[in-house]
Order: sequence, then C-alpha cells, then structure tokens
Amino acid sequence: MRNNFLENTHLGTNKWWQYIASILSTILVSIIANLVLRQIIPQIKSFLPANDFGKGLLTFLLILILFGVALICFLYSATKLHKRAGMTFISIYKKFSWWQYFGGFITWGSIFFISLLVSEYQNFEAFKNNFTPENFTILLFVGFLAIGVQSFFEELIFRGYILQGLHLKIRKTNVLIIINGLLFGILHFGYGLESFLSSWIFGIAFALIVILQKRIEFVAGAHNANNLLLSLIFVDLSEAMNEKFIWTIHWLDLILQLIALVILVGIVYKFFRK
Repeated sequence: MRNNFLENTHLGTNKWWQYIASILSTILVSIIANLVLRQIIPQIKSFLPANDFGKGLLTFLLILILFGVALICFLYSATKLHKRAGMTFISIYKKFSWWQYFGGFITWGSIFFISLLVSEYQNFEAFKNNFTPENFTILLFVGFLAIGVQSFFEELIFRGYILQGLHLKIRKTNVLIIINGLLFGILHFGYGLESFLSSWIFGIAFALIVILQKRIEFVAGAHNANNLLLSLIFVDLSEAMNEKFIWTIHWLDLILQLIALVILVGIVYKFFRK
C-alpha cells in the first residue's frame, strides 16, 4: 500500500546531488553562523546575569539563532533545488497542523516526564530545591521557542527530507524505518553508546509515527517536549553538550524509554492516525 507522505519524494526533481547540495549548504551556513556567534557571545553575556539562569538563557538564545538560521537555509535550498513546496517535506496536507504539534507535545511530554521521574528523581529534587518561578517562566518561554526550532529542524531533516529521500531507493517500509532511525542514532553517537542506542530507538518510533500519520507535526511537538523537559528540569544542557564519549549503558533508563515509546506509538495508532 502506498504512503502518500513517502511518495511526496516523487514531486519536483530528486537527483542524488540535490540532497547532498541542500544538506551541505545548510551545514556550511551553520558553520559560518556558529563562527559569527562565537565572536559576539561576550557581548551577549554582558547583558545576562552571571548565574545558572543567565547560562541557561544564553544557551537557549544560541540554539534559537543557530538552528533558526539552519532551518531557513535548509528550507530555501531544498525547495529551490527540488522545485517543491516546503510543506511537501512536512505533510501531505497544505497547512501546518498546530493541533497535531501540541498533541505530540502534551502526549509525549506527559509520558516522558513520568519515565524521567522514575529514572532521574534525584535531578528532579535538585530542580525543586533551586526552583524560582520568575526565572523558570522566562526559561520555559525562550526554551519552548529555541528547542522548538531545533527539534523541528531535526524532524524536518530526518523524518521528512531524509526519510522521503531514502524511500527512492528503499521500498520496504520496515527497513526504511530501521535505517532512518540508525542515521538519527549515529548523529548522537558522540555522546556515548547509550545515547546512540536511545536515539536509534527514538528515531525508529518517530519514523513509524510519521508513516502512520503521513506528517511530521506530531513528532516535532513531541521532540520539543522531550528536549525541553531534559534541558529545563533534568539535565544541564550546556554541560551535556560538552560531555565526553562514554561506553556505560544504564539499562533501566533504556528500558523505560522503550516502554514509553511503545505506549506513545500505541496512543498515536489509536487516537492520532488522522
């Protein structure tokens, strides 16, 4: 049975070099943007408090700018090179569904939060002890925007652009899902073996959801909730980005994530297929 979302890849022109060119141009512009940001970080820091709140705010602002530039560059290059409308990489429909987006955000956010409470409760206690309503509200707003852009960019690239592109060569859906998830896992391999396995499982589940729904809005919202919860409550984002590779695997965390993702796919299959 044909999947209309995957078949979108036959719209416009789809040569192998066009995929490489759009991705390489996005990487190049991102590198340039990163170099520019490094020059102005001291000026940005001077306007922010010299504490954890200021550090978190700076991290979110840098993510927003860097991934915002990457997202704009990618959409421009991909639509021009492939001669396709940008929405064809996102959905089979003509309009972006905010209902699906926030459905994914709330659904996965709720499930993931419960699983994190089981595996990372000490970090949650530390968060409660240092909780400041005013600072948290600001970080929540800026973080929602920044992580929203970052997570949407990743979903657009992996579960939109690359998933459709791979479908040109890989016709078996199960193989397509596994390979797409593997590529997402490889992206996170630098953080450690557990990060690779966790991201692979995450990528498989989210690719399956995209194929079920024929759109990426739900998984983009879920991805936002995933990273926002981690960065706001359970993980120091600036430290996590600088972590060295580790071989250790926390099997409880991995099993909890697998169970949570199975539940998410089940909910999508039952309530969010259309």
